[in-house]
Amino acid sequence: MEELVEDDICILNHEKADNVHKRDGEIPVSCYSGDESVASHFALVTAYEDIKKRLKETEKENSFLKKRVRILEEKVLGSRLEEECSSVGREQVNKAYQAYREACIDRDNLKSKLDKMMKESAESLKSLNEQLQSKEVELLQLRTEVETQQVMKNLNCTQSSWEIEKLSSDLKVHSLEQDLEELKQECNSLRKELQKSKQK
Repeated sequence: MEELVEDDICILNHEKADNVHKRDGEIPVSCYSGDESVASHFALVTAYEDIKKRLKETEKENSFLKKRVRILEEKVLGSRLEEECSSVGREQVNKAYQAYREACIDRDNLKSKLDKMMKESAESLKSLNEQLQSKEVELLQLRTEVETQQVMKNLNCTQSSWEIEKLSSDLKVHSLEQDLEELKQECNSLRKELQKSKQK
């Protein structure tokens, strides 16, 4: 390859010298004759073909490099787009997590309020049950007392005092019956309130 390059240089130098002689009006003198001229021509053709080949290879390599540059540019652009999308994705994830966290806090607050209301309702229900049981005991005691008074009246009263005893007993029985009716109403009211509390 170096010999071909040297031949190319030699040929180019001689062509340059011939051009100078022509410009000066002198008759060029060839430094080659016969076989040497043929060899020089062959070397020139070979060098020309080699240059064409190297030019094609250079163009091919240049085209490859352009494609490579375009691919790299697309990768860089894709990387930037991916980075931007990733940034947007992270922002959306952060927003979603924040919304989820707030929803969890609201849920816990509502659960605490519900637990408190259920506790208060249970205590109120217990109190109503106790009141109802107490009133039912009072009602039973009054009934027993009324029945006892009637029995005692029939056993102990004489014929002479029967009317007085009857009047006194009737008044007492009437009073007890009124108390009994009031207790019944209170018990019914407590039962209704208890039923409402159970439905809640």
